[in-house]
Amino acid sequence: MRKPAVCLSLGHRTVMVGALCAGLLALPAAVLPTEPPTEAPTEAPVGPTVAELLAACERGRAAGDRGVDAALCEWYAVPCDCKGRAPATGPRWCVPAAESIDAALPKVLAALRAAPQQQAPALEVVPGIMARLYPCAAATTP
Repeated sequence: MRKPAVCLSLGHRTVMVGALCAGLLALPAAVLPTEPPTEAPTEAPVGPTVAELLAACERGRAAGDRGVDAALCEWYAVPCDCKGRAPATGPRWCVPAAESIDAALPKVLAALRAAPQQQAPALEVVPGIMARLYPCAAATTP
């Protein structure tokens, strides 16, 4: 008895799973590489650039602050300083408890729009902006 094929829809592309996948898993050893690659793999950038973040924020705003773009905007533009890192690894910031994300986000976005390094990773630019906007009091800085 033949197993039915399963088709997965991935947006504009449909992929058949089943017999096709089983055939791909049984590749002969002659097809598989035996030598390590000669070129070192390049590291993919982590997260969006400043320009990509600003574009995502605009799309999220146009969608009524809902959806993936709005979530991405909030995640990267107003991160918490709660990663448990050592104080010497980068800028620290202390957002007041009364300051909501909705109040902080426009301030950070305005600073990002003015940032000269639009192609830099947002993860490298945002912490400095947050530290300037929300400095920690000297008594609370570890």
